[in-house]
Amino acid sequence: MTLGLEDALVSGIPIGVGQRANCDVCGADLRPNDRVEVLVLIDGTEIDVVTTRGMCCARGSLRPETRRPCWLARGTLAASIGPGGHSRVILTGASVIDRTE
Repeated sequence: MTLGLEDALVSGIPIGVGQRANCDVCGADLRPNDRVEVLVLIDGTEIDVVTTRGMCCARGSLRPETRRPCWLARGTLAASIGPGGHSRVILTGASVIDRTE
């Protein structure tokens, strides 16, 4: 199976520090192996995570009035070690499910 360019760009992005992150909607504790939905803004070569949602709060699509260039992706959290040797969670196995042009 080959990843598309969009999927490859969002896979591996950092989501949280340590071994957990939080759902931005309900505050639920998210850990490695949890499925999440993330909204990322695209600004030139920068890809920034704006919102992380656990599957209980996932929307499944962008709101129709969304105008900024962004992607909505789903994936799984995985434990990782950052460049400074610190623990973090990253998005893996991600796929873009909706996007604005």
